[in-house]
Amino acid sequence: MEQVGKIEKINGNKATILVKRISACGDNCASCSAACKVNGIRIETEVTDDIQVGDYVEITTENDVMFKHILMIYGMPLVLMIGTIFIVNTLMNGNSNKDAISALAGLASLVVSHFILKSYDKNEMKKNSIKYTVAKKL
Repeated sequence: MEQVGKIEKINGNKATILVKRISACGDNCASCSAACKVNGIRIETEVTDDIQVGDYVEITTENDVMFKHILMIYGMPLVLMIGTIFIVNTLMNGNSNKDAISALAGLASLVVSHFILKSYDKNEMKKNSIKYTVAKKL
């Protein structure tokens, strides 16, 4: 995955880079409740000698790590919701309201998955599993 960032400061061979967040809403922040309003995210990575403060650089991340995060973010809630609906529907076999109860249980599983993902994100941020590399100066 490639992104463009601007070098904010350099300390030895480590640089702080401001990476603008890519907005799914097309930078129309008034119509969306996401946290896109921030200027971007700051990352730290190693740089070479020819990079200076203010330069724009292309940053890459490992695709397998990104795919793992994407799978977790989108796949886990889907699997949890479908599994919950299936299990509740099977257990409520004789109940006439089993479809409504299954649907509510599926929605409740999405709330549970939100908290699981928050915990996952906090754990991954502590491990710092995403490694950024400066590919080239732009």
